[in-house]
Amino acid sequence: MLLDFDGPVCDVYAGLPASEVAAQLRTLLVARGADLPEHMLAQDDPLEVLHYSATLGEDLNRATHDVLTELEVNATATAQITPGVEDVVRYAADVGKPVAIVSNNSVAAVRAFLGAHGLLPMIRFIAARAEADPRLMKPNPHLVRKSLIELAAVPARTVLVGDSLTDIQAAKAAGVLSVGYANKPGKVDRFAVTSVDFVITRMHDLLPLL
Repeated sequence: MLLDFDGPVCDVYAGLPASEVAAQLRTLLVARGADLPEHMLAQDDPLEVLHYSATLGEDLNRATHDVLTELEVNATATAQITPGVEDVVRYAADVGKPVAIVSNNSVAAVRAFLGAHGLLPMIRFIAARAEADPRLMKPNPHLVRKSLIELAAVPARTVLVGDSLTDIQAAKAAGVLSVGYANKPGKVDRFAVTSVDFVITRMHDLLPLL
């Protein structure tokens, strides 16, 4: 079982809003001489700011990535764990089904949160953002494929649980089953028009699939 991090495992920005993190990244870019376009000045998604930084050169991209990683780690201190995920991870461990985290968030942030909540020993592998290059992030199946190799998993017998369309796209590209976690109003309808294999509204809904 492969779990996306922000959503299925926790709400990363519950205490430190994503909009505030994005604003700090924009401030960094402007301070380094970047002339941000109108749409980027209003961008509230930190990962989208990281994507844009890659168009500004390697140095700015790396600086943005490093600051984002630090802010993500800080955010995990006030992140809220997703109801039911602890039961799912513990049950998977009990029945011998390996679990990996597949996330566009940083490895450092994922490890910090899992460690703080006692879940790290039950996670076999973490395939998360370790490089500044946003092209390696989902919907690119790169991280999913890394997990499959590490777990020696058969794609057709593996599921990726995610709350975004990029998760579904990455799962499809890697040949694994996809589970859309509809944790907000409207997501059931959005998943319905994709090639998602299953849709759940609670993490506990995963238990019969394990």
